[in-house]
Amino acid sequence: MIVKPPSTLLIGPPGSGKTHSLVTYLKAGLKLAVVITDPGGEESLIEACEKEGADITNLHYRYIAPAAPSFATLMDMAKKINMLPYKDLTELKSGINKQDFRQFYELLATLSNFVCQRTDKEIGPVDELDSSWALAIDSASGLNTMVMTNMIGAKPAAHQGEWGAAMNSEERLIDKLTSDLKCFFCLTAHVEREMDETIGRPINMASFLGRKLAPKIPRNFSDVVYTVREADKFRWSTTASNIDLKARTLKLSDNLEPSFEQVVEGWQRRVKMAEASSATSATSASSGASKEASASKS
Repeated sequence: MIVKPPSTLLIGPPGSGKTHSLVTYLKAGLKLAVVITDPGGEESLIEACEKEGADITNLHYRYIAPAAPSFATLMDMAKKINMLPYKDLTELKSGINKQDFRQFYELLATLSNFVCQRTDKEIGPVDELDSSWALAIDSASGLNTMVMTNMIGAKPAAHQGEWGAAMNSEERLIDKLTSDLKCFFCLTAHVEREMDETIGRPINMASFLGRKLAPKIPRNFSDVVYTVREADKFRWSTTASNIDLKARTLKLSDNLEPSFEQVVEGWQRRVKMAEASSATSATSASSGASKEASASKS
């Protein structure tokens, strides 16, 4: 019986241990592939391996800068901002220098054939990785930039239709990663205060493109966890107030260890329960068939 490994949305402010905690997948015995979109993410992962005593040989990553325009492109953008009124900026039809903003395409190409930047090892398509692997995207902030600039390039202001198209692209990718992978998956995200229209008050949410997209994203994940740092201590919470969280694999607690080992262990328990249930059903079916055969003979 196949029990899909869980997907985790890890949200919190900068410096709350999101990137560091990813290497605990290695401590749980998994291989880890990370798409890094935040500058300096490689340093954090390597340092975390050293501090956690994790096996770096099973760590694979690729850094994709969220945007890398040339100075000529930035100068062109600055010139247009200086010369055009805001309304004209939003109505520019084709964006500005979109050829410089292909990072979202590069991210998709990496997911379709992951090649490790550290070892040059070709891992292959991430949707073919099994449950001995974990995939992480660190973080959604870089993804937001990639998706938006893929739509508008260096254009300094977007109109409503462009926002909608960009949000659709981001949602479709997250749908793919949370529903179609056979490996563990984690997406890290920063936190942002947004108005929740269903309850009529502001609430802390993961930072994604647009107010309407952010409330929809948590439903895709098995667990939505808030990362907390207090002085030099780190913890996870699935019960923090005024924030949209979820716990399926993890416990409901405000003081969880910041480790994916408990996520892997929770999934392993679920697999054993499913296998036991399947074996019981098979035994019952076999017993029933034997009784029917005996009755027919008599």
